[in-house]
Amino acid sequence: MKNILTTILIAAALTACTDAGKTPVSELGRAQEAYEEGRYARSQAICDSLIIGSEFSDLNVDELCRLSMLFMRLGENAGDEEVNTALATRCLSAAFMRDSDSTATVIRLMPSEDRARIMILSALNDASQRAAGPDSLVIPADSIPDNEI
Repeated sequence: MKNILTTILIAAALTACTDAGKTPVSELGRAQEAYEEGRYARSQAICDSLIIGSEFSDLNVDELCRLSMLFMRLGENAGDEEVNTALATRCLSAAFMRDSDSTATVIRLMPSEDRARIMILSALNDASQRAAGPDSLVIPADSIPDNEI
């Protein structure tokens, strides 16, 4: 009887220790599971907490790409498509900034349906980066010679 009680206490202690720290990876896995179970609101809440919280900087390229795809799917199936697309674009942009070669590899390994989503996000990302840069179509007034006016 004493051995059984000791075993139960040790098992309880080990269980308590293993769930002490939630990692971004486990949170992302929980979000994906919730999505697959049709619990879109729960999945959205977890994804939102990942992108807003401090865990976002801890996500690697693969996780950022997975989170990006999850935001796209949530937008398609759970509403608020514009916001989720913007968040997905942010994730993809962060992945490219961390390691563009690894991001390209992850994209190549995705199913074709997800690659189509990524192409949309890549176009949005490229457009936002061009909009942030100087406008090449604007000619400064002082660069036009006086005799051409």
